[in-house]
Amino acid sequence: MEQQVQERLAALTGRALAPYVSRPAAEDVTVLVDGLITCGRALYNEVVQIPAGERTVSVADGLSEWEYCLAAGPRGYGAHADWNHARGLARVLQKLARALELHRGMSVL
Repeated sequence: MEQQVQERLAALTGRALAPYVSRPAAEDVTVLVDGLITCGRALYNEVVQIPAGERTVSVADGLSEWEYCLAAGPRGYGAHADWNHARGLARVLQKLARALELHRGMSVL
């Protein structure tokens, strides 16, 4: 994952996983979700290239969770549901990023 993508991912997940008292306005949550999805699609495309035989349980789970989160969308309606969706996306993206970095570290050895 490129440094710029890593920085963008860290910024987005940091905003999404901020304490509830720091929840952004509804319009900002929509922009946040869009950013997480855009960044997540790029990350997913990298992780899915890990050969099936080299995928850990965490990689397989992360890929499945990402697909589920995209398909399910927010559970419920309103700003709180969107905020929870952003938080779920952020957690999955962190998992995928860790799995990718671990895989790359292992393949170097």
